[in-house]
Amino acid sequence: MTICASVKVRDGLVLATDSMSQIQGQDAATGAIGVVKTYSNARKLFQAAKLPIGVMSHGIGNIGNRSIQGFMREFSPTADTVQEVAECLFEFIRSPYDSEFASLKPDQRPVLGFFVAGYSKSKPFAEEWEFLMPRDQGPKAVRPETVFGASWRGIDLPFTRLYKGFDPRIRQKLRNANLSDEKIKEILDGFESAVVFDGMPVQDAINFAAYIVRVTIGLATFEAGPPSCGGPLQVAAILPDSGFEWVMNPTFAVHDM
Repeated sequence: MTICASVKVRDGLVLATDSMSQIQGQDAATGAIGVVKTYSNARKLFQAAKLPIGVMSHGIGNIGNRSIQGFMREFSPTADTVQEVAECLFEFIRSPYDSEFASLKPDQRPVLGFFVAGYSKSKPFAEEWEFLMPRDQGPKAVRPETVFGASWRGIDLPFTRLYKGFDPRIRQKLRNANLSDEKIKEILDGFESAVVFDGMPVQDAINFAAYIVRVTIGLATFEAGPPSCGGPLQVAAILPDSGFEWVMNPTFAVHDM
């Protein structure tokens, strides 16, 4: 699984992910399907060709015997806008995804999401687009171009609970207790953290994006079960003048065991 975060401010955009990869398999003793191994160095943040655009993936880490990183190495869009790059990526990924999981009903297919963000030619503010397979039939805009803010995808509950001030699953429990949506909104309104994104410097956006990922990794480290997030952070800043710049780009090395 994955936690990926985007923080869009006036002067730039920051993308950040973890590096955890889970391997699914069958337990030899029980026959149950589950996580049999985790690795901490999977790539989930990519630059789209040499454009001022980044791509984050979440959900499954491979389609058949090919990793998402392998697909992204071959992805070479010729486009001038973030929307066009997102649409090109959707068409590029849809064919192998549909082919690999053709035998499964749509609601049984594994989730694979992409978050595409950066700068379109001659536009002053960053754009964010995303799609989630098998749910979507194409990319969707995350927010209007002139609106700033933060988004997080994948293992989103830990930070949502902190930022929003409540666990979003409580909505259904309140509905089950026969409360109307209007009453639920009245109860839950006012708990969200007040973060000012319009005017936030890019360096603070970097720190905030890393904070989102680290909070999620922190909980995943200690809660029961195999860790869903972890490993070194991958962080990039995208600026309108200098384009895609790595802030934290894990490189090959021999690590202590």
